[in-house]
Amino acid sequence: MDEAIVKVDSKGRICVPHEFREELGGVVILRKTRKGILLSPGKDRNFADEFRKAILSEPRRTGIPENPPARKMKAIWKEAP
Repeated sequence: MDEAIVKVDSKGRICVPHEFREELGGVVILRKTRKGILLSPGKDRNFADEFRKAILSEPRRTGIPENPPARKMKAIWKEAP
């Protein structure tokens, strides 16, 4: 069986047939394509590990931010004629 018709219930849930659930596993990735929605197997990610990695990583920004002079900042707030 390569395809199946799946109905969406009133709460927006879908029921995936057993044959597909075995292949997909517990985590599913939904991708929108030109032809429709694609379901593919995904990896279960630990939120705490992802958060720790983000906090401990070096920031992407390098260098010193450039601040515009006051007259340029004031020009932003002037009303258009």
